Amino acid sequence: MFENLPAEVKAAFDDYLKSANKLVPDPKDDAKFFKFVILCHQKNAAIESIEIYEILEKQGFDEAMQDHLVILLEGGRELLKEYDKALGR
Repeated sequence: MFENLPAEVKAAFDDYLKSANKLVPDPKDDAKFFKFVILCHQKNAAIESIEIYEILEKQGFDEAMQDHLVILLEGGRELLKEYDKALGR
C-alpha cells in the first residue's frame, strides 16, 4: 500500500484506518483523515482517488464511506491549493 509515499503520510493513513467507523461518517474520524490530506499536500504525495477506493474496499469500508472519503480527499486538495494561491505560495 502506497509504496512511494513518505512514511509520515503512510502513518497518518494507517492511523485513520485503525480506528475509523467503516459504515458512517464521524467528525472525529474525518479530522484524522484531514491530517492525512494535509500531509499529502505538504509532502507533495502523489496518490490517486482510485487507490483510496481500492484500499478502503479491501479494509471493509462501506461504499458510501468510500465515496465520502474520496470527496474529502479531492475537496481538501483543492482547498489547500487555493489557500496556497491566496498566500502567494
